[in-house]
Amino acid sequence: MTPREITLAAYNYLMGVIPPTQKISDIRVEEITSKGEGGKKLWNVILSYDATGEFVFEKKREYKEFKIDDTGKVISMTIKKIEKL
Repeated sequence: MTPREITLAAYNYLMGVIPPTQKISDIRVEEITSKGEGGKKLWNVILSYDATGEFVFEKKREYKEFKIDDTGKVISMTIKKIEKL
């Protein structure tokens, strides 16, 4: 699979698990890497987005990290903590 297809798999997974009541915007690809493991290729994708709270001005940037196999199956999605300098 291509990096674009892997990124699309992460995006589709994210959109499938976000509750319809939660509003997100400005989805970005922050990182995409691949590595071979046990004869298989695994991908690591980090997506970020603005999540709006109850009020429109309560936006915060959230980051999700996805592990995806070379067939496009999402193995895991975790919260990626970003430390501020």
